[in-house]
Amino acid sequence: MAADKRRIFLIRHGETEFNRLGVFRGRYEVDLNSGGRKQAGEIAHALESESIGFLLTSPLGRATETADIIAAVLGIDYRVDEAFNNIDLGSWQGVPKHLVMRDYSDLWRRWITEPEEMRIPNGETVEEVRERAFRRLEEIVDEPGGNFGIVTHRSVLKGLAASILNVPAPWFWKFYMDNAAYSVFEYDAAGFVLTSWNSNSHLSEKVKEVF
Repeated sequence: MAADKRRIFLIRHGETEFNRLGVFRGRYEVDLNSGGRKQAGEIAHALESESIGFLLTSPLGRATETADIIAAVLGIDYRVDEAFNNIDLGSWQGVPKHLVMRDYSDLWRRWITEPEEMRIPNGETVEEVRERAFRRLEEIVDEPGGNFGIVTHRSVLKGLAASILNVPAPWFWKFYMDNAAYSVFEYDAAGFVLTSWNSNSHLSEKVKEVF
C-alpha cells in the first residue's frame, strides 16, 4: 500500500437538461446545459487551491466536458478511464422517469427500495458498477502520484463510496451527491478516510434529484 498520504476528489459532472427534466441517463449521451457549464467553472475555481495533479474521467461527454473545464482552470491534464463510465441503464436510457414508473412498475418499486438486488432490462447492475470502479481505484491509489480527481456519475460515486467505506447492502440510496459537487477521501498506508462529502457551497444553483 502507498506510504504517502494523498487525497482523492470524487467529482460529479455538471448539470444536463435530463437532470432537470427527470430523464434516466445511463450511457445516453447528453451534453452539459448552460447551467452545467457554469457549474463546471464554479467547481474548477473551488478546487484551485487543492493541489490536484491530474484528473480521470468517464468517457461520456458530460463528464469529459466537466473535466476539460476543470483541467483548464487548474492547468493539469485529464485522461479518460472506461472503469468510471456510468451505469448501463439498458432499456431505461433516455426515458423519462414517469414513463419508467408506468411501464416498469414492478422494477421501479425495486429501483427505489432495493436496486442492489435487480437488473434493469439489457443493462448493468449497480453492484457491477461498484465492483469495476473500486477495482480500478485500488489500482490507481497504489501507483506513484499525488492528489487526483475522478469526474464521473452519481451511480459510480455511490458505488465508490460504498466500497471505500465498506457499507453493506442496501447502500445505493444512502448516498446523495449534487451535480458539480465533490467529495474528498484521504489515502495512505492505513487505508481510506472520508474528509468531506457533497461539498457544494461553490454552486450558485443546483437541482435536487431524488431517484
